Amino acid sequence: MIDVGKRIKSVRKRRGLTLQELSEKSGMSATAISAIERNVSSPTVNTLASIGKALGESLSLLLGETETEYILTRASAREPVATDLRNVDFRSLGSGVPGQRFRPLLCKLQPGSASGEDYVNHQGDDFFFVIRGTLEVELNGTTLLLEEGDSLYCRGNTPYRWKNAAEGDTHLLVVAAA
Repeated sequence: MIDVGKRIKSVRKRRGLTLQELSEKSGMSATAISAIERNVSSPTVNTLASIGKALGESLSLLLGETETEYILTRASAREPVATDLRNVDFRSLGSGVPGQRFRPLLCKLQPGSASGEDYVNHQGDDFFFVIRGTLEVELNGTTLLLEEGDSLYCRGNTPYRWKNAAEGDTHLLVVAAA
């Protein structure tokens, strides 16, 4: 039988978190988490998911299921990622990992394509690597021109927008927070 409470406590300690810190991250009371860790209380799936997210671990790991060690994505099997952007093709380079922490994407931007008038702004960090072409990125009032071989790392909560600045297609590797 799986000792979920023991597993949660072990991960929490390994991450160097106190009960209070996990409480703040998960939105649950420290008393409730302590009861779960001591197996006095049985958590619901939603509770486990909240704790897992706060710990940066998958529900599978907390339940003692075997974790996926790797995902191989063949070039011919890259799945398209849905977007409402015109003339932009995002392809997943690795999906299907439970508790995935980031999303690697291959992007093909046709001439004139852009992220839109609004700025992209979310909590997770983003990374861009220009394989071919030119990408113009506007952030914090500064316009950056990224050319073949250039990369840009944007911290979370940094508003930015981008557009293809090349006459032809621009190809990018993008790594986005999941």
